[in-house]
Amino acid sequence: IISGIAVVLLTTSLGRVCLSALQSSMPRPRRYTVPPPDFPDSESTVEDANVKVEGNDNIHCYAPATGQFLGFVDASSLSGIDRSIAAAAAAQKSWDKTSFRERRAVLRSLMQYILDHAREICRVAALDSGKTLIDAQLGEVLVTVEKIQWTLRHGEKALRPSRRPTNLLLSYKRNTVCYEPMGVVAALVSWNYPFHNMMGPIISALFTGNAIVVKVSEQTAWSSTWFLQIARGALAAHGHDPRVVQMVACWPQAAAHITSHPDISHITFIGSQPIARQVASGAAKVLTPVLAELGGKDPFIVLDSASASKDLPRIVEVILRGTFQAAGQNCIGIERVIAAAHYDELVEMLTPRVQALRLGPDADVGAMINEGSHDRLEALIEDAVLQGARLLAGGSRFTHPDYPKGHYFQPTLLVDVTPAMKIAKQECFGPILTLIRAPSSSPRDILAIANAPDFGLGASVHGSDRDPAMAPIIHGLKAGMVAVNDFAVYYAAQLPFGGVAGSGYGRFAGEEGLRGLCNIKSVCQDRFGWLGIRTAIPPPVQYPVASQDKGWVFTQGVIELGYGGWLTKAKGLRKILGNM
Repeated sequence: IISGIAVVLLTTSLGRVCLSALQSSMPRPRRYTVPPPDFPDSESTVEDANVKVEGNDNIHCYAPATGQFLGFVDASSLSGIDRSIAAAAAAQKSWDKTSFRERRAVLRSLMQYILDHAREICRVAALDSGKTLIDAQLGEVLVTVEKIQWTLRHGEKALRPSRRPTNLLLSYKRNTVCYEPMGVVAALVSWNYPFHNMMGPIISALFTGNAIVVKVSEQTAWSSTWFLQIARGALAAHGHDPRVVQMVACWPQAAAHITSHPDISHITFIGSQPIARQVASGAAKVLTPVLAELGGKDPFIVLDSASASKDLPRIVEVILRGTFQAAGQNCIGIERVIAAAHYDELVEMLTPRVQALRLGPDADVGAMINEGSHDRLEALIEDAVLQGARLLAGGSRFTHPDYPKGHYFQPTLLVDVTPAMKIAKQECFGPILTLIRAPSSSPRDILAIANAPDFGLGASVHGSDRDPAMAPIIHGLKAGMVAVNDFAVYYAAQLPFGGVAGSGYGRFAGEEGLRGLCNIKSVCQDRFGWLGIRTAIPPPVQYPVASQDKGWVFTQGVIELGYGGWLTKAKGLRKILGNM
């Protein structure tokens, strides 16, 4: 125990020294001002709670939790999109030449602005997306400043040119892999976390030397116009061209112009499967690479080895937060709780907690972004109940007495769900907690249920670290990310984020995310060029080839020398010398 404490103290001290040295090498952040948008009058509710209203081509912005009118945002036209991409390309030429130190300076100032104005950012994001202020603090601000901090500390190391090994035949060569900007990249992001989903791609694009065009959702265009100015303000504060960051808010039919645009070098897409297919189809026309981060049906697995007295109370709290944050509109939200021995205990503990949840902008669970999914969710719940599931809480849309224009769905608890039910296969993306009873907590039984849907984003496994079932389950899960005895911490740790199967492909965040926005250039140079040691074409294989037979034996000798055992190498050398 004492040795362990000593190691912790030593590593903590070293970490503080390294962090102090890193911070001392960074320029101080520059504070700048970006006035927030005008907040709405509490009495000014909309008649038509929809972003598209008759007789107006602009985006009609309103608060989904209250129905308050926020304003109109001009919808980008095709020519406007062209201008945004051209402006980004022009600005990127100078941004490309900035050093990592200069890029860190911009990000430090951006981070300082976020910390100084966290409440305003959360308030704006919450108004536009329907979430509560606490959900905004956790899902908008916390993860964004963590991404900036990780990039400041580790970004340069990830993008620094790296040496690569060579082989015997090319031992006179030096190999380097360089990570260079791609030019103008695009991000098509979803509405569930308008600040973070916009800032995440911007942070990575700026640090990799790219310009970026962010196509935001029309559902959250009001807040995004301010968030754009926050990012641009950090650039301007350090004398850089703010046009490096562009924003497009347009109707779906115009978005295809971005995905098939020849001047876009890379696309990050965050959204649904149907739209991802359209994005990939458009990008294929100009062979633009796409990173697709789609939905999930994440399992939350509770093994028999979890302690009923020590683990279950904590697990219940994690389940509630992971299911109902942002009204369940989370790609890595908990969609299915799978348990065997602890199933009945979990049902008993969760039922009163879900029944006690309150709806409202200042309550426990916020609003849905719109009413578009209400029919679908009610149909899934009804289908499950008809097949034997028990509805213990919620189950339908809710008209809030104080906010009748708000888009609310009751926090729902559905138990005795089976893997064959539609609700166990389809992503809910709403405030719905489903419990599935497993026959046992063996890897075979757990994985059969967990891997059944055509999704593979995240997963959680809870149980004893010594449980022999733990490792096989972790490795057998069809998922891009797994949290052990926790939930979604891989996101906060800036590990590569992404899924498999129906959850998409590619990774953002971490080293892999930064490098994915780069042209990965392999450079092979002479190690001793100054001595005249360079590749020369030997006479036996020079054109015109004098003798095919001698050339064959000579090249055979080269291969044997390079890749055979010691005796074969000696034979190969003899063939080379005998056929020069």
